[in-house]
Amino acid sequence: MIMKIFIQATAIVAAVTAAHIPVRRADIPNGFRLWANMTYPDLPPEFGPDVQGQELSYVSKADCLAEIVLAPAGQGSIFRTDDDTVGVAHLGDESSPFAGMVITPGGTATVPSPNTVELSCSGGTHGVIVTADGLIYPKEASPNGGFMACKRENAVALSFFRAGQRPLLGCSVVQLLPIY
Repeated sequence: MIMKIFIQATAIVAAVTAAHIPVRRADIPNGFRLWANMTYPDLPPEFGPDVQGQELSYVSKADCLAEIVLAPAGQGSIFRTDDDTVGVAHLGDESSPFAGMVITPGGTATVPSPNTVELSCSGGTHGVIVTADGLIYPKEASPNGGFMACKRENAVALSFFRAGQRPLLGCSVVQLLPIY
């Protein structure tokens, strides 16, 4: 009886996990979307927004400058890599140049700044890469830093915390995985 329950529970867990695995899409040549996998999904809502499965997008702030935000699944922006920078091919319309992801670490040794991750046509942060484990910035994140989704006035924005810093209260720690 115990073995039967164990097998059924394993099958349910496998089905739920399979529902969250990114799928390769043939209609997105040379690009990918990034989806949020919450590192601590069981924390109460006051610790951060529930962004499981949401995708990265952006909201324009000025000419050639945008804030990276989270959007519902299937509505994320298409990202590309340009050497050791990640960004979008065009910020806004087809005439704009590549806009790189700008990560501005800051804060104290243990507390990060509330800076958001942005896209800028003037270039992105070098050393940001996409692997099978997701979007990473090894220079600042290794071994235990990363990305967090923080509720702002009208959106959930992407922020960053360095190795040794703790996530901000009200932010959910996320792993950003590619959907090809």
